[in-house]
Amino acid sequence: MPQSPSEQIRQRFRHIQDVKFASARPEPALTARAHEPDIVVETWMNSRLHIYLLAKAPKPRQLKSILKQNTSGGIGTLFLVEAALLPGDGYCGRLRDWQDDLRVMSLGAIYAYSQGESGLRLIQVNLDETTQRGEFIVWHSGDFPCDAVSVRRREYQTNIRGRWFVGDIASPQFKRRISEARARQRFHYRSQVRQPSGNEPINAAYLALEIEVGAGQAAVKEAFRKLAREYHPDVSAHDKQEAERRFNEVKSAYERIKTHRHWR
Repeated sequence: MPQSPSEQIRQRFRHIQDVKFASARPEPALTARAHEPDIVVETWMNSRLHIYLLAKAPKPRQLKSILKQNTSGGIGTLFLVEAALLPGDGYCGRLRDWQDDLRVMSLGAIYAYSQGESGLRLIQVNLDETTQRGEFIVWHSGDFPCDAVSVRRREYQTNIRGRWFVGDIASPQFKRRISEARARQRFHYRSQVRQPSGNEPINAAYLALEIEVGAGQAAVKEAFRKLAREYHPDVSAHDKQEAERRFNEVKSAYERIKTHRHWR
């Protein structure tokens, strides 16, 4: 009998160096849980992560309820969505509310899975806001190398407002590759639609810093410093021309957000 998606994903997590165990059952709880995870992961650094496989569209309040439940126990949350529920590669348009919530939660991407004849695939679905407010260009990263697990507490100001423990399964190397691909995608889209102008939504500046739209001053400053260190032409491991272009983009975005928000 073929393994279920949950079983196949658990097997992948068990092969990650950071992972102590990946189980189908959560540890016993002192109080009843409203939402049971499909996969429970614990790392060797004692971080705990509950993974939920979404095979049908969730209600936005359900997502927030899960985040609240897990954060109260110091547990991270990760949603893996059936790929058929998400916009296809190359889609350009608006998102459903729950899709936008997951995009914000994972800083511009949604982790997805699909079951085909060749087996299960993990995919990162990237959603980048266009110059038209509320519209997104969607592109898929292809088969996702699930090779890292981390849990961080992040603050959100949108529909999932709050400070939640959120899981991530992308390695730093993969994130760098996606960052470069995102810059190319953004350039390609804008060159096809129109040249950017001074009236472009401020959201594009947050996108350039790879953070949630509306993030606070501390988060914006931290994102700028991180990217500036990565792309400064004097020290960057990236191609010199690409590093200079990206460094200038990051610096410009940071200054634009500060001006817009009246920060000193």
